[in-house]
Amino acid sequence: MSRPFEVRLPLEQGYRRGVLFAVELLDGVTLARVSQGVKLVAHGLHGEPVVNAGGLFVWLKEDLTALERITIDPGRLPYETVELKPGELKPPPLPTTVELPPRVDYVFAAGVTGLRGVLIEERTVPPRRPVPVRGATVRLRWLDEDGVTWRDAPTISHTSSNGDFVAILRLPPAAAPRLDASGALTVRLRASREGVERGSADLQLPQGHVADPSTFAPGPDALVFAWDEMQP
Repeated sequence: MSRPFEVRLPLEQGYRRGVLFAVELLDGVTLARVSQGVKLVAHGLHGEPVVNAGGLFVWLKEDLTALERITIDPGRLPYETVELKPGELKPPPLPTTVELPPRVDYVFAAGVTGLRGVLIEERTVPPRRPVPVRGATVRLRWLDEDGVTWRDAPTISHTSSNGDFVAILRLPPAAAPRLDASGALTVRLRASREGVERGSADLQLPQGHVADPSTFAPGPDALVFAWDEMQP
């Protein structure tokens, strides 16, 4: 996705100072560029980013060794907060491209395939309440048409403080997933935390729809995933 960019600052300012680095933000669902309603802070640097004519966030040159991290605060937009480390930045003329993961309150257009779920430590018997798994990385994995090969979806999300998450399946143009008789895809949820990754059992996910518990109708436990039940 990265491509050379133009800073388009006033000529004298651009000539004298140059560019330190630039960040491109993309909607993780639509891949549309996002340049408004978000706040980027480069901790350790004095300068704030300038949004250029192309919608990139551009920092002018100063001592890059002072950079600690970059935080991307989505404000009221339905994305997760993202943090970049200095080693993840690309030098000019290429921008660093960041796909903003959707939050659970993201309003999906028709045609998007995914699911909204909850990740807990283990299932409990009422009145005991389950403990949510917070801050875990989640993504979907889909089964290829050969019925053997599993492929990871590119969009990565995280569980909230309540264990809630939304995971979507953005298939590449040449993808050929296996479909059942009803046209549903076979997927698995993959979750990781503290360097440990586990996966759910197979799910049949309707195409073009972001599933929730009502989609499967077996009861309130649909799309509630227990970490202790998931397999490596």
